[in-house]
Amino acid sequence: MTGAGPLRGTDVLIAGHGTSAALLGRLLADLGARVVPLGQPPARTGPFAQWLHAAAEPAAGWDRAPRLLETADVLVCDGEGDAHLTDLGLSPRELLRRHPDLITVRLSAFGLTGPLRDAPATEATLQALAGLTMATGAEGDPPVTSVVGLASRAAGLSGLIAVVAGLVGRERGGGGDYLDIAELDSLLTLTSTLLPSVALTGSPPRRTGNRHGMAAPWNSYPCLDAPVVICTMGDPMWRRLADATGRGDLVDDPRFADTAARVRNADELDKLLGEWTAVRRAADVVARLRASGIPCAQIAAPDEVRHGPAARRRGLATGPSAAPGSPLRSLVPAPTGDPMPRQGLLWERIPRGGLPLRGVRLLEIGSYTAGPHAGRLLAQLGADVLKVEPPHGEGSRRLAQRVGGVGYLYHVNNAGKRSCRLDLADAGDRETFDRLLADCDIVLTNLAADTLAAQGLAPAQVLSRHGAVHCTVTGHGLAAADRSVDTVIQAESGIMHLVGGDGTGLRTPVSSADVLGAYLAAAAAVVSTYVRLRTGHGCAADVALFDSAVWATQDRWYDDEPAPAPQLVETPDGTVLLDTDRPLPRTDGPVTAVLDAAAAAGVPAAPLHDLTRAVRHPQVRARHMVLTQSCADTTVLVTGNHLRSLVREGPPLSSAPTDQNDPRWLPPAPTEGQR
Repeated sequence: MTGAGPLRGTDVLIAGHGTSAALLGRLLADLGARVVPLGQPPARTGPFAQWLHAAAEPAAGWDRAPRLLETADVLVCDGEGDAHLTDLGLSPRELLRRHPDLITVRLSAFGLTGPLRDAPATEATLQALAGLTMATGAEGDPPVTSVVGLASRAAGLSGLIAVVAGLVGRERGGGGDYLDIAELDSLLTLTSTLLPSVALTGSPPRRTGNRHGMAAPWNSYPCLDAPVVICTMGDPMWRRLADATGRGDLVDDPRFADTAARVRNADELDKLLGEWTAVRRAADVVARLRASGIPCAQIAAPDEVRHGPAARRRGLATGPSAAPGSPLRSLVPAPTGDPMPRQGLLWERIPRGGLPLRGVRLLEIGSYTAGPHAGRLLAQLGADVLKVEPPHGEGSRRLAQRVGGVGYLYHVNNAGKRSCRLDLADAGDRETFDRLLADCDIVLTNLAADTLAAQGLAPAQVLSRHGAVHCTVTGHGLAAADRSVDTVIQAESGIMHLVGGDGTGLRTPVSSADVLGAYLAAAAAVVSTYVRLRTGHGCAADVALFDSAVWATQDRWYDDEPAPAPQLVETPDGTVLLDTDRPLPRTDGPVTAVLDAAAAAGVPAAPLHDLTRAVRHPQVRARHMVLTQSCADTTVLVTGNHLRSLVREGPPLSSAPTDQNDPRWLPPAPTEGQR
């Protein structure tokens, strides 16, 4: 794939060796780009580090950077690399002046702006600042630190989206770009499910263990031999679970009448379900519930994932030693056999400095998080995202924590889009939908394989008639034909094992598998769009949440012992996270004194913030990463646009289309010459 991928012929320079930059370099190489590091890379110790750098060309000295930039298409740098380039007279602004068609992505802990812009950080300190550590664990227990690299993975995938979208924009006449992507900003985009508590009550989210704040039953449950996770979303799935467990009578119990009622009475519901699982073996529980369409899984350790059949089937583990494999093997689009007639506005020229996906028409058909979040990411790059919902609206409208009668998650994941409601079983609505389909550039969906086929929306069904990009995101890929959810994917991928630390299994407090999967789907959509633009072929991409979740754990596959847990130091005015297992000189002072002592000792440290403090942090405010909107006379907090360009202004964020029903595409935007 490296030699014949969709980015073949693209020259990439990597200036810096931080984790996010290295991950992005490997992803670009996996897509066929020629990747050349600048400067001497660190020693490659361990199988994961060796794999991470194995696809790159031999490193070039910093003195060669000016010449190499003359022919480069993409520059990836981190804070250290940016400093080297600035010393060579190549500051961000100078790079833009000298190389107006170069696409540069700068990946760093805090970005180029804000009071923390020059501060060092680690994954653990970033999660502490973003409010994730304080939200991890069970109510009544201390917060739990995590070794899962959410910040670096989210930033690396953000860089991939930005790079390939930039290539699309450059091909359309938009010129180069300089993207300033911060790991903290990327991490905050995962907090959608935690924001309702902050916005609606002014309080930090409770630590909920393996529960879900917007659905129930959703938890881990004991079995005779191992715990399992069982997750339900919505009334039909709840009824199937009640029948599968022999408790159909619970469907008529007023305590469990709807999603909101089940969330309120989760304690009683978990007790009833736990009594059923406790006398059965885990494999039997999983088999029975999956047969009824209930997302369910045992909690796997990373080594079990590495040697398991699912990782090999998805190309995430390769060769006799089960070495790491790329999460992009199934992302590379499958073009149609012959070039397709042009449709949509993909070939429309855009003004220099215009958003790279300006005018590109994206038809979104999906619900909850993975598909809608991917659609929102592409809207931030200029796409005209039209969300097609069934007559009763998409599922997240009916979740708990409602604003104006609409579930909070809908507001968060659908800001910046337009919407319409169509019944695809109705002849008139189907005709309207088919017209939209004939004029779109991208079809994005997270519906299950059987639902897509039944509605005539499977990749082969669409691409046999339309020259478009078709991107699906499901739990394990379309061939698996399963229904899965975030917590189940976290259990299967090794994430829960790593967060729990002791092997009992604890999920991240955010929907990490869903959101990382959404990033992977957005990347797949822009990669396929680039192929479509350059070749004329329609393209299909089949994305799995499992791939991105396993990718987040691969660096822990070879740990013989658990990674040292950071220390939490209590002070009179708060808690400090120290990312070290060695003791500091005793400090009895306030948070600032402990931070100063850590800095003097060269130990990464950060104050442990809950989300109410994180959203008010001066760094977060300076970067506009949490925005306030008014919906139904209620203040709603949504995450901002973290794909920050020094060249282009992102589109103004509009509220989610809660009351909109307009099944039309926006007219093409006028070009500079038409104004």
